[in-house]
Amino acid sequence: MTDTRQFAVFSCDLDTVDRHLQGYGIDDLPACDRIYRTAVPRLLELLDELRVPGVFFFIARDAEREAPLLRQMIAAGHEVGSHSMTHPQPFRTLADAALTDEIDGSRARLAAASGSEVIGFRAPAWDVDDRVLGRIAAAGYRYDASVFPTPVLIASRLSAYRRSVNKGSLRGRAIFSMDLIGHAFAPAVPHQASAATNATGARGLVEFPISVTRWLRLPVYHTFQYFVPPRLFARGVRALLRSGRPVCYEFHAADLLDLAADDVDPRMERHPGMRLPLERKRALLKDTLAAIARERRVVTYRHALEECLQ
Repeated sequence: MTDTRQFAVFSCDLDTVDRHLQGYGIDDLPACDRIYRTAVPRLLELLDELRVPGVFFFIARDAEREAPLLRQMIAAGHEVGSHSMTHPQPFRTLADAALTDEIDGSRARLAAASGSEVIGFRAPAWDVDDRVLGRIAAAGYRYDASVFPTPVLIASRLSAYRRSVNKGSLRGRAIFSMDLIGHAFAPAVPHQASAATNATGARGLVEFPISVTRWLRLPVYHTFQYFVPPRLFARGVRALLRSGRPVCYEFHAADLLDLAADDVDPRMERHPGMRLPLERKRALLKDTLAAIARERRVVTYRHALEECLQ
């Protein structure tokens, strides 16, 4: 597969506060709508200001309640994808029945709530293997956006494990796998998933990997900005743009939450970027998206699949 036009996709994972904390072994917080009520309006305003579309990966357990928001996103020219039914972690170790509900069930629920076909999936914590990719394809999705082809992901998993309050959990025991290590060196451009994974049933499923730099495979991923000097991250963005590769830039709705001012559960301070004031976080996101948009045509994954990769 070759891309005939340079493009960029801006995608946002709508992990709720309770699901973020669950990733750190904190399971006592009920479903929280702070992301939908506070962060998402800010994101929609920012994308409108930049005049670019986005792709929102949605946790389907909330689809019925948030149906007006889903339809608002689509009416504004954005795309909605599935981020599973309940965002369980680890994802790849789910039993077959549970995996089917998370993948197939979430697609059906989001389609019903949004009134639009859902063709894309992103696994919680990018936690996919051949079996998961096969299930995604069998469920009728046309693309996956879960592969993060960088060795830095291993360090990221270790960092999250270190910040977890329950290091003896299954998440801790399943932190590494050969699939994770193999994906660190997977193709870093859009490709047929079966070409890289030989996943049974994955024929025809397109993989849109998270962007990395060409040689060192450093993440061009928003959370990485919180760990490295600004000049280093900006250099990585410029290098990716010069390479001519498509840009698949991912961020989270929590990137536009203020820990104190938005009355977020204080335990979220362990999450990258949450100690920064909102003004600083918004400036980081806006500046990066604007820099990419100046050099690339920003589209949705659906548009890239149907027009840019033909």
